[in-house]
Amino acid sequence: MTYLLIIFFYLISSVVDVMDKVLLSARKIRPLTYTFFTVVMGLILLLAWPWVYEPLGFSRILLDVFSGVLFSVAMYLFFKAVSEGEVSRVVPFIFAVVPLTDLLVSVFTGANLLSIKEFSALCLLLPGAFLIAYKKEVFSSRHILLKVLSALLWSIYYAVWQYSATGGNVLNHLMWNRLGAALPVVLLLALPVARRNILGVKNVEKKKQTSLLFFLKQILGGVSFVFLSFLLVFSKISVVNGLQGFRYIFLFLFALILSYTHQHLLQEQLNKKVIWQKFAAICLIFGGTIILFV
Repeated sequence: MTYLLIIFFYLISSVVDVMDKVLLSARKIRPLTYTFFTVVMGLILLLAWPWVYEPLGFSRILLDVFSGVLFSVAMYLFFKAVSEGEVSRVVPFIFAVVPLTDLLVSVFTGANLLSIKEFSALCLLLPGAFLIAYKKEVFSSRHILLKVLSALLWSIYYAVWQYSATGGNVLNHLMWNRLGAALPVVLLLALPVARRNILGVKNVEKKKQTSLLFFLKQILGGVSFVFLSFLLVFSKISVVNGLQGFRYIFLFLFALILSYTHQHLLQEQLNKKVIWQKFAAICLIFGGTIILFV
């Protein structure tokens, strides 16, 4: 049952990924604006706080708030990368680099040496990440750096959140986390230039339809975020991470279908060679993830 719930979570995540790309690229919402409204609307969760509140120590509150700040920055970089690239390339690359980051940090800090299992996973994850990112016509070191930074911050966020939320009511920790997430984006409003960028929506296309699509995405995104927060605390992290390949498969299929029916929405490069390249890369990343975590 747990496996089915995790796979269902990744199905929702892949739908959210596609909606993110449509809103950022086809509807032309700026990544900073998108991050701001995504995080601020997440504060709706605070309405449940009176029923889940528990007193926490200052250090635990600080960790929860810090994890929220990390979440916002990682999300902004993620949205920026999605807006500039193909979603079926960006998402697998970033979340293939996350476990690679964990492995490399543990090796370089002397925490442990690579086991045969970890080395085998590395041999699949590295070429898979490079293959999914490779485009013969276009290579942007800035775009690659953006995705790597996003992966690094997601890796740190997962570690901090898992540590901070293990003691006490998860929903109570989540409320502090949401406050922390809102902190940097709300502070940005104090800067006139940032405020104009965040609140400026003149270039957004089909505003009424876009608003409805954004609210629908927020509902799905909110459900998936709460779902993931519980999975990270109550399920085996190895199983949650190990099944992440299903997200890439669902995303690849959605991108394939929409690229044939509504190519302007996702702006994906689509030909037989690229399809096989992406499929092979996803298989490598999926295999490496399973070897590493299961």
